[in-house]
Amino acid sequence: MIKLKLQQFAAPGSTTALRNATFDKLQLNAGMFIKDFDYSSITDATALKTALAAAITAGTDLLGATRGGGTFNVGREMRNPQIDGLRYRFKGGNFVDSTDPYLSTTLVETTPANFALALGATATTSGKKTTVKMPTAIGDSAYLENLCWVGDLADGQLVLICLYNALNTANFNFTFTDKGEGATAVEFHACQDEVADYDYAPFEVVFFDKPSI
Repeated sequence: MIKLKLQQFAAPGSTTALRNATFDKLQLNAGMFIKDFDYSSITDATALKTALAAAITAGTDLLGATRGGGTFNVGREMRNPQIDGLRYRFKGGNFVDSTDPYLSTTLVETTPANFALALGATATTSGKKTTVKMPTAIGDSAYLENLCWVGDLADGQLVLICLYNALNTANFNFTFTDKGEGATAVEFHACQDEVADYDYAPFEVVFFDKPSI
C-alpha cells in the first residue's frame, strides 16, 4: 500500500496584518478644514468635537465643504554626503536639507473669504458689496496663523493635522460648468515662523483619544 504524505499548509491569509483592531484604526470620510484654530487647551476627542461644533455653527473659520477629500503631503529633500571611502548608507549620515508640508483640497463654497485666501488677497466690504483685490506682493496678511484638517478614526478618536503659517501657493483656478458647481483648488504650504527656526518642521499631527469613562 502506498501512503501519501499530506503537506501541511498555512491557512490562507496567515501572513496578513489584518486583525480585529484593524477596523478601529481606519480613517473615515473626508474630514474638515478649519483656519486659525486654537486647540491648545483641548485634551480629548469629545472636547475637540464640542469646539468643532461651535466652529461649524459660527461658520467664520471654516474653509467650507470640499469635493474629493484632500491630501496631506510632507516632501523632504534629503542628502547623503559624498565622502571618499563611504561605501554604504550609515545611521546618522542622512541630512534633511528642507521640508515642504502641505494640505490640498478643492473647495465648493464660493465666498469672498475663500477667494481672498486662495489669492493671498484681502476682502473689503462696503455696504452690500464685498470686493477682493490681489496685491502684487505677498504680505503677512496673506498667511494663515494655522490651517488644520480634522478627521475621524473608526474607534471614535480624532486626528488633527495643523500647518503653521499656511499660504496657498497653487495658481488660482476657479472652474464652473453647466449643471455643476463652481470649485476652487487650493494647496496650502506651511512656512517656518522665522529664519532661526530649524528644530522642527512647521506642522504637527495630534491624535485625540476618547475620554475614559
